[in-house]
Amino acid sequence: MKVASRFNVDLAKQFAWLLRKDLRDTFASKDDPGFAEWWLIKGRQEFPGWADSLDADQRNALFASAGTATIAGVQLDVPKLASLLAKYRPDAVKEFAKDGKLQNELFFAWVVVRGLAEHQLAQHAPRSLVAALDQPVPDTLAKAGEDDASAANSVPAATLLMYLLWRLMDDKTQQALNINTPQGRLAYLGWFFNVVGTLGIAPLVAGRWKAWVQSPEGAAALATQKTTAAKLPWLAPNTKLQAAAPSTAADKPFGLNIYGFAYGELGIGEDLRMAVECCEAAGIAYHVVNVDAGDARQADLHLKGKVSDGTELPPYNTNLFCLPAFDTVSRVFMQKGAAVFEGYRNIGWWPWELAVFPKAWKPYAFELVDEVWASSQFLFDMYQQSTDKPVKLVPLAVSVARMKPYPRKHYGLPEKKFLFLYIFDFNSSVARKNPMAAVQAFKQAFKPNDNTVGLVLKTMNTKPNNPEWQAFLKECQTDQRIQLITETLDRPEVLGLINACDAYVSLHRAEGFGRTLAEAMLLGKPVIATNYSGNVDFMEGYLAHSVKAININLTESSYQWVGAEDGATWADVYIESATDELTKVSLMKNDKEKKSNAIFQYQKKFNPISIAQILNKNISSNALLSEV
Repeated sequence: MKVASRFNVDLAKQFAWLLRKDLRDTFASKDDPGFAEWWLIKGRQEFPGWADSLDADQRNALFASAGTATIAGVQLDVPKLASLLAKYRPDAVKEFAKDGKLQNELFFAWVVVRGLAEHQLAQHAPRSLVAALDQPVPDTLAKAGEDDASAANSVPAATLLMYLLWRLMDDKTQQALNINTPQGRLAYLGWFFNVVGTLGIAPLVAGRWKAWVQSPEGAAALATQKTTAAKLPWLAPNTKLQAAAPSTAADKPFGLNIYGFAYGELGIGEDLRMAVECCEAAGIAYHVVNVDAGDARQADLHLKGKVSDGTELPPYNTNLFCLPAFDTVSRVFMQKGAAVFEGYRNIGWWPWELAVFPKAWKPYAFELVDEVWASSQFLFDMYQQSTDKPVKLVPLAVSVARMKPYPRKHYGLPEKKFLFLYIFDFNSSVARKNPMAAVQAFKQAFKPNDNTVGLVLKTMNTKPNNPEWQAFLKECQTDQRIQLITETLDRPEVLGLINACDAYVSLHRAEGFGRTLAEAMLLGKPVIATNYSGNVDFMEGYLAHSVKAININLTESSYQWVGAEDGATWADVYIESATDELTKVSLMKNDKEKKSNAIFQYQKKFNPISIAQILNKNISSNALLSEV
């Protein structure tokens, strides 16, 4: 007896509920009938991995008759979903309203031609609807006694589906492809069959037309559009057969399918790229699946030629998700569906920044994985308290091998000043990154007339109208020694910027790992950082300068996914401690031997070869393989 998969539509609906605050504000609970209706019409559209999650009862309810209508002389049952689309698509209602009244025929044309495809419903259309749409429109049938009757007889009548698409055309195009004349209809048929695949309405085309488009008459129609049946993707049989996935991870070859932001120019993207280096160092077979990073710039081509777009299931037995848990949910499970997870051993190498995992997510997020890897002791402790799944401490590799040594003038920086640097992304939580503390500590540490020092703040993804950015910019502009770099730089340039400055400062409230801090240390830069969270693991030695802090409570709106019930806290630095460390570092004499020894120790700690040994041990162990 087959055991039901835990990766099911109920889990997907639960994730939709957690991801979307607007749904929680609209419906009483996820058991609300209104939410169930939203899922059928909108949820499956927004989360394409679950487009085919309709069961027979739901399909029958959506396509059940809500009454009859006569369009272009053809009578048909109007499915209930037409009224639901009117409810959930006010934009379409507005488009087809005139003088405050909905033009029913045009709106129904939109429902059939655009709405069904956009809402992932065309592929679920029952045979009865396909048959109804295949009825000929009387005005396009050849009429006895007409001069062109013989010509008309050689051109099939337009079906109701063809008519509805034609109705959505502008007047000029309708005249050019006039379905009421044999010549116009022939050209229209050629155009119609050339676009049904692109429009997503091929499932609504009755089967008889597949033979017709390959007949001499069909060839003549397609010739008007300078195409042939062989060039119609929707018509061609699916020759790209994908072998059935083995039922368990044990049936697949050993290796890692690594999911993440392969091209993303952000820290999490570097997590994936370094995981690849670890696999190569350990001789582990791997397959990289790129996940769309959304608004972040995606131009890091370091792995070009080694990356899959994820359209086919990956080959190896273990999935490694180098993404936050929430992105694993929203960008993989909800977009790609259950097939990505079923039959694989699933590991979440999940970054997170707080000492607690959101309670609302605990019962569901960990369902996606068989074990969790923590990149720091801080995260290891948090995950052990959050799940019964196995948790392993697997640090991240760090490398500065791609650094290009640019001179300071490349960045517009002064040559002779002692420069502190902080790098942060405005798309990340500004409250967590806490750049304002760096500004305040710098101002307190050095008198306004001390022009021997400077503070460089490298950020990206700023939004000019963001009040938080405006306040931060105003604070920075009060001191001419503070310099902002806001454009996105290529990775060699970012590492070159760290190399061009004298010290790195991060007065963050929390870090899951702290990649830029580790990179600065590898480049021999003193690092002044909050003595809290993931970076504590490597804040030791000659280059480490820890800043004292106190734990404070987060407000409910401080951090995404965190609620008041979580009781989350993070660190708030003592500015006096930070100013002391800034001053101390600015006056440090360069002890080359101590620096060299420190760099060597950091290289041993972060080297991809060292991390590869840990990684190899963990994926080669006798951990439980997921069997679903």
